[in-house]
Amino acid sequence: MIDLHTHSTASDGTLSPEALVELAAKRGLTAIALTDHETVTGIVSAQERGKDLGVEVVPAVEIGASLDKAGEVHLLGYFINTRDEFLLDCLKWLREERRSRGRKIVERLRELGALITFEQVEKISQGESLGRPHIAQALVDNGQATSIKQSFEIYLKSTGPANIKREQLEAGEAISLIRRAGGIAVLAHPCTLGGQSDELPRVIELLMKLGLAGIEVFYSQHNTKQVAYYKKLATAFGLLMTAGSDFHGSNKPDIKMGQGIQRAPAEILPKLREAANSRSAAHTS
Repeated sequence: MIDLHTHSTASDGTLSPEALVELAAKRGLTAIALTDHETVTGIVSAQERGKDLGVEVVPAVEIGASLDKAGEVHLLGYFINTRDEFLLDCLKWLREERRSRGRKIVERLRELGALITFEQVEKISQGESLGRPHIAQALVDNGQATSIKQSFEIYLKSTGPANIKREQLEAGEAISLIRRAGGIAVLAHPCTLGGQSDELPRVIELLMKLGLAGIEVFYSQHNTKQVAYYKKLATAFGLLMTAGSDFHGSNKPDIKMGQGIQRAPAEILPKLREAANSRSAAHTS
């Protein structure tokens, strides 16, 4: 059992990196990937706890990027060098953009009558990467919504009155950043790009030209039909398959660690590691 898509308090999850690993051990998982948004600060402490508990922690990151008519895509970078200075500089810039967007969203919410402050959101965020779930929690705390889900539905979803687009890397830039840091770039939750639409193969082709190596086939929100379709696409395009829940703790209470990956083949992590090792060998030769 593995879960290659999890988030901690370093970004917008509600469990610390150490507690995340402890939960993985409790659930019988042998490996997880910590894929916090635009930060790698939780990985070392997660790996140290993982050594104590016999849980492998794959160094990883999730980066939102823009792509042509597809809008925003999310890319997972696996087996990255978390000490790569160029990677760290770019992630810092992306986090600053997240923070700037968060401030603007709070200002918009106040114009709409919500009684929250940016200082309140900062206190909730704790980690380095501030995101909409932290703003959603502030709305709940102040009585503007009954749950984080309702906060998004009323205010913060992509078409919501308080949502503001943030500055992002282009998809090619994000993939290059992952590859430069020695990592493997994978398309996260393809269901968010139209489920089984005819547009997805075109998106994958574009991303592959930019260096995409895999697709998240097994995912907590993918139904059986979608999994079969994404497996078919992965095979047709020669892409690696990955498996992850997108666990965020109580920020996404309907998603449990390990959810949606029970049918994932055992060779997923070995194949991902082999691809990363091959990239590393080619890079150093």
